[in-house]
Amino acid sequence: MPESKTLVCMPASFKGYVVPGGLPDKCSKCRQPVWVSPSSLLVMHDNPGVEVLCIPCALAQIKKDKEFEIEGITPAQAEEINEYLRSEESVE
Repeated sequence: MPESKTLVCMPASFKGYVVPGGLPDKCSKCRQPVWVSPSSLLVMHDNPGVEVLCIPCALAQIKKDKEFEIEGITPAQAEEINEYLRSEESVE
């Protein structure tokens, strides 16, 4: 069976930080809008057909299917997360 790839993205309904250069897309399951970061766009480009899930749908899938796996975080995605964390520290 071919291995499917899944990318987890922030729902657009979550208020707060959006990675600069992020673009809107839709969750493959619930069709709700999500934000896709620039580095995640590269993952999508390099992996045509990658499934895009919002965080709630990914968590539901993980609970339902113990074999379910999400894509590993790339160094660029890790840097985007760190950028967000630094922005939160500057607010405090």
